[in-house]
Formats: sequence, structure tokens, C-alpha cells
Amino acid sequence: MPGYANWKVLYKEEFFQLLQEGYQIEDALRPDTHTGEQLPIPDGNICISDGTEEEYWKEAYEKLWNLRQKGLRAGYAYQEPETFDEIQKVFSAIPHWEALSPEEYSERISGAVHGRFAGVVLGKPLEIGWNRCQVREYLESVGQYPLDDYVEGYSRKLNLHLREDCIPSTRGHIHYVQPDDDVHYTILALLLAEKYGYQFTSDQIGQIWTENIPYRWFWCSSRQAYYNYINLEEGQEREQHLQEIPTKWNPWRECLDGQIRTDLWGYLNPGDPVGAAKLAYRDCSFSLTKNGIYAGMFIAGCISAALTKQPGIDQILDSGLAVIPPKSRAAEAVHNVRLWYQECQDWIPVCDKIYQQYAELPFAAAINNLAIVVLALLHGELDYEKTITTAVMCGLDTDCNAGTAGSIVGAAIGIQNIEDKWTKPLQNTVKTTVASFGEGSISEIAVRIQEVFKKNCLKEQKTTA
Repeated sequence: MPGYANWKVLYKEEFFQLLQEGYQIEDALRPDTHTGEQLPIPDGNICISDGTEEEYWKEAYEKLWNLRQKGLRAGYAYQEPETFDEIQKVFSAIPHWEALSPEEYSERISGAVHGRFAGVVLGKPLEIGWNRCQVREYLESVGQYPLDDYVEGYSRKLNLHLREDCIPSTRGHIHYVQPDDDVHYTILALLLAEKYGYQFTSDQIGQIWTENIPYRWFWCSSRQAYYNYINLEEGQEREQHLQEIPTKWNPWRECLDGQIRTDLWGYLNPGDPVGAAKLAYRDCSFSLTKNGIYAGMFIAGCISAALTKQPGIDQILDSGLAVIPPKSRAAEAVHNVRLWYQECQDWIPVCDKIYQQYAELPFAAAINNLAIVVLALLHGELDYEKTITTAVMCGLDTDCNAGTAGSIVGAAIGIQNIEDKWTKPLQNTVKTTVASFGEGSISEIAVRIQEVFKKNCLKEQKTTA
């Protein structure tokens, strides 16, 4: 039984996911003869025996899942390899970057971590699935449009409270970074790197997760991967079961979980997008496939490029593109946004075009949210405030996108170029549900990242000596 849904929900979501991946699934809604509900039942492919409704949908799901054996449909426009070796074969040329000094690296890492966490706090109260117009309506109602500060938590005009669980992230109430999955992922990756270095395995990712975070503090593909991991069978088949974790009962395997948890691999590989992408692949492949992984590799590559001397947005984006398959849906989305923005130089029509182009994708999918991050970076032009506020005003997964965009820009410009109005309210404090971390300082996290980097640099020097 899937960990997050009943079989009927799982069936419907898997049908949609298989269509996205290009499998030979008929794209039609028709009445289901068993329940009368309009559902995506492929003609001639599913024949359900009588039984209870749960048994009915379980059998339907299993037969649907087996249709993958038919392969991709003819004329599918994308080429999306799944192993790292296959992906690396289609990498583009990586620009040469001038390395940072240790002092510059320290200042940039501080900017990246503070930039990420402040972006998460900014977007957290509005992480409710709103589109651009809904976000604008709320911000206008509280006199905050266009956005230039942390968000008011209550609109008197609309008589509307934003998420009550996010009051500590609303204007006038911010005294720390409150627990959030976007924050937890960075700390979990740090714990993983501290304990196992750069050679961590999928099994070790599962150990770090299950030892540190409660099940319901994960969402989407990560929650299902967690469920699959704790239900692994011991013995000779364990390795095979580890490989099944990202796909077993997991129709969210191309969600945005990857792009919100690979920052650390960029932090630890300054000026080395390939090295960053390699670690991002290993991390993301624990719970994701294809574009869920590519999005994480792209972000890690961008951050790696940002941690060099005099980075520019185009060069940063080029480096992210260089380490993902060029004929993937993720790469296409990045190219689309760059082209659209070049044509009009206005974020609003480009944002609306993203919604139009990717209307069928759910709120937390990788590709539509990646497109918004790219748009925020293009419009922001390495201005921290302009970047993170654009990411939030676009809607969708606002804390994820502002955190990711803020991390990239923070890495490129350093802590000295982020205004105090974004960092000072956080009081250098982060609270988490991570068992091995709990509560700590943002500056402590930045220092620990630098220590991991130095430690692994020394290991590499000894290996090559």
C-alpha cells in the first residue's frame, strides 16, 4: 500500500506521470464502468476483475504500471537518460572559472546560506498554491505590491489570514528561521557530507533521513521514498530494493524535491559544476527520476558557477544547462524562459506564459517551478531583493523558489551585498526538526560547510599526491 494515498489516487497520479514521461498511455478521460467517475482509463489496456473498490484500484494500478514495458510512444520529442554515465555523455562544454580565495569563498558561502534561508522565510506564508494574480491581489490588499519586504500575515481588506502555522515568518513576527523542509534539506545534506564525505550512498541518505526527520516532515517524492526505505527487506535483495525506492508507488518522482535540496553540493564544489552535478545526481536519485533529478543537477551547477570570480547570470545559467541533458523537458523549460524574457524584458508576461505552457503540471512539479526560478534570476540580475521578491510574486511554490533563487544570488554576491533588512530579522537563528541539529545559528552552518569543503580538498590532495 502506498504511504501517502489510496490506490485510486495513486492510479490517477501515475497515469498523468506516465503521460508526462512519454509512455504509451492513451490521453483520454472516459467514464469508469466500475464507479461511473470520469477517470483516465486507457481503452483496451485495463480489464478489472470484480472485487472491493480498493482491490479494483490496486489491480488497475498494477496493470497500468506494467504498461511501461511497451516503452515510449512514437515521436516523443525528448531524450532523457537515467544513469549518471548516460547523462554525463551529453554534458556541454563547461566554461573556465577563476577560483575564489579562501576569504572570498567564506564570504560567498555566508551569502548563499543567509540568502537561501531569508528567501525561504519570505515565501513561506504564501506557499498555498496561489498563482501570480492571487499573490498580487493579496499583496495589494496589504499595501505590499510590488513586494519589497517580508509579508504581512493578515489582510484586513480581504479579512484573510495567511497560514497560521507560518506566523513566525510574517512581517513583525520574524525572530528566527522557522522549521521548513527547504531548510531541513540543506542541513540533512550537511550532516550527510560531514559523516560520509563525498562518497555517500543511497543507503546512507536513507539512514540520515530516517535518523533525523519525522516521516510527515517530508512531502511529495521524499515522503514516499522515506516510506519505501523504512520498509526495505533485509538480505541479498536489499540493493535491488534500494534501486526501486524512487519509483515504487511514487508518481511524484519528477517533483521539485531535487532542486530544493542540492544547494550544498554546489556550495562544496565552487567552480566545478560537473562535480556539483555528480553529487546532486547521487542525492536526487534516492527519491526522484529524470527531470526531478535534472532540476537538482541544474541548481547545483548554477550555484557552483556562482561561487567564482565575477559571475554573471547568463554564465551561471549556461553552467546549469551544461550539466543536464540538452533534450530534456527541464532544459527546454530553461531555454523557453530565457527566450521569452529576451523578447519582452518583463517578468509578468513571461510568468503568465509559464502558467500557460505548463498548465497541466501540479503545484510542486519540478519543471514549472524551475522555470520560475530562472525567470526570477533573469529579472533580478543578481540584485538579491529583486530576485527573491520576483520569485514570490510569481506564485506556485513560493518558499522553495525564493530560497533557491536567493541561494544562487547570495553565492554570487556574498553576504556583504545582501541588505540587513533581509538578514537582521532572522537574528542568526534557525530552528528545525532535525534531531542531530535542533536549533543553531546560520553562521554556524556556513562555517561547517567550509570545514567540509576544506576536509575533502585535503583528502583529494593526498589522493593525487
